[in-house]
Amino acid sequence: MPGSVTVRVAPIERVWDTDILVSSENVYLEMSKTFRPTVSGVLRRAAAERAAGEVVDDVLARELALWLHTHRRTGLAVPPGTVVPTSAGALSRQGVRRIYHAAVATPVDHGSRYHVAPGTVADAVRASFELGRAERRTLALPLTSICFPLLGAGHGGLPAADAAARLLAAIREELRRDPSWSVLLVTVHREYLEFLRDANSGS
Repeated sequence: MPGSVTVRVAPIERVWDTDILVSSENVYLEMSKTFRPTVSGVLRRAAAERAAGEVVDDVLARELALWLHTHRRTGLAVPPGTVVPTSAGALSRQGVRRIYHAAVATPVDHGSRYHVAPGTVADAVRASFELGRAERRTLALPLTSICFPLLGAGHGGLPAADAAARLLAAIREELRRDPSWSVLLVTVHREYLEFLRDANSGS
């Protein structure tokens, strides 16, 4: 339903019939390894094209590398909050049209951990909606629904309750500006569900 926000416990790679899935990435736009249980890793694995079980096209990583090369950012960090689009690869078979890669995590301590500045969550949400509206025009895609994970929590270092409040505040602000979107929030952590529901009911 346009203007609605739904919260669900579900793996993001199993979301069906949502136009855009947002992936949390580091500021170098280097995706997680496919064997890691991060949002980036599971989406990379799910979107890859396979033949006889073997990956024949690592779609998301390939398209991100092309974007970095085209924009002369290979090996360089992008500003936190930058959002870069790719196709959905194999996820298109379940109704997903686009993957938006939100660069929110900055490596610290030589890459042993990550830092997410609180304001970066709102920047990434804003950029995701702006990009969606732009792709409606430039790609003539009927984009009306978008799915966010809990940006900034987990390896990002933000407390889950704080990340949920910031995420929902930014989403609500965007829906006030443009209520044509429906939003799905997903997490695989049941303990995070309460934070998301509290933030949603308090918006």
